[in-house]
Amino acid sequence: MEGEQQKDERFISILKELETLKEDFVVRKIEGYKKATRQARLRFRFAGVLIIVLSACLPLLSTLREGIWISIVLPIVALTIAGLSGLSAFFHWESNWRGFSQTRFMLEYLLKEWELKIIQAKYEMDPQKAVEIAMQATKQLLDDTRSVTSEESEEFFKRAQLPKAAQN
Repeated sequence: MEGEQQKDERFISILKELETLKEDFVVRKIEGYKKATRQARLRFRFAGVLIIVLSACLPLLSTLREGIWISIVLPIVALTIAGLSGLSAFFHWESNWRGFSQTRFMLEYLLKEWELKIIQAKYEMDPQKAVEIAMQATKQLLDDTRSVTSEESEEFFKRAQLPKAAQN
């Protein structure tokens, strides 16, 4: 009988419910963090590239003395650089990208730990002990997920502040 999976119907039924909990709570959060990470990364990189390219154009534009280049294009470029710099400072896209990525990686790790414990439960011959292992693993996963996401949310809101004026 060694090496056989748990076939107890109660265990199998409970495991299905635990997997639903995992999907609804943890996997959904991982997907949300994947999306948030992607958005923060794209915003950070887009703004950064635009700031660099437009800043590199400023010296050239400032040498042009005639027409719309000096009266319209130069001010628009300067305002765009200032606006993107301000938005980047306010929204902290780089920090958000890092925080969302770290949280997602931690959630994925916790999910793999849960899967490992579920494998252990599936091969436990005592049905009651198998249920206990699976229940404890799921409770631990849910608690750790709440803890990790709460920490990330707290950090996110610490970063979400108006930029402070320079001190003289």
